[in-house]
Amino acid sequence: MHYRLAAIDLDETILAFDGSISERNRVAVLSLQEAGILPVIASGRMHEATVRFADLLNLPGPIISYNGAMIRTRADGALWHHRPIPSYPAARIVEYCETRGLHLNYYLEDHLYVHEPGRWAEFYVRHTGSPIEPIGDLRQLDGRAPTKLILIDEPDRIIGYQGELDPVFSQDLYITRTNPEYLEFMHPHANKGTALAILAARLGIDRSEVLAFGDGANDLPMLQWAGLSIAMGNGRQEVRDVASVVAPPFDRDGFAVAVEGILADGSSGPDRVWLDEGRIG
Repeated sequence: MHYRLAAIDLDETILAFDGSISERNRVAVLSLQEAGILPVIASGRMHEATVRFADLLNLPGPIISYNGAMIRTRADGALWHHRPIPSYPAARIVEYCETRGLHLNYYLEDHLYVHEPGRWAEFYVRHTGSPIEPIGDLRQLDGRAPTKLILIDEPDRIIGYQGELDPVFSQDLYITRTNPEYLEFMHPHANKGTALAILAARLGIDRSEVLAFGDGANDLPMLQWAGLSIAMGNGRQEVRDVASVVAPPFDRDGFAVAVEGILADGSSGPDRVWLDEGRIG
């Protein structure tokens, strides 16, 4: 199979915990380009927080950000796709968090607003490097349509919030956990899979010609859509279960191991599993 497009998650797929990219992973991205495959970032991060990685990897193409709610070009910032949260369910999530004193990230027009600086705001900044803008009560933004919202708290509490909110907003929002501490809210039809389909169609690329690399629950839609999907060995069980291929964990350059194998083989069977430097399956 000749592949033409590769969608690559960032955190715990190609990035280390400290946000660095190993030399082997960097070379693997270059190898994709040399093989005629267009690598694109597909991240839950806001667009501006992905640009430095696109620069580091010399990726001039479009970027999928906000878990698929946005596609923006790198070269000129042109907006190819944007699916924000409708204002009414957004306001209900804001009300839920403000009345309980919960930390909420509010993404609007590529700005990140929070109620106030604090433990979880600092936690997020350390993890992503994204600047925050404290504005006080977020209910002052009611009536706006944010691109995304993130509730941040202890992992066990996040599980509880999801169990409470999923049934209430199942028709109005796409709700997913992207990290143990993050519960993300988006437009019900915004996810990495729909964004990847939109991007491939715009580029005239068939889904059978698309690779996708990821590790988290938010990567499931694009892994399910792509012609060949590669899950990192550190990924959640449900992610590994749907993938065509399971690579080693991100901290053992699993992304690079998978790319090297795919380019060497020319194709990859659906039952292949990579273990360290070898493959079984």
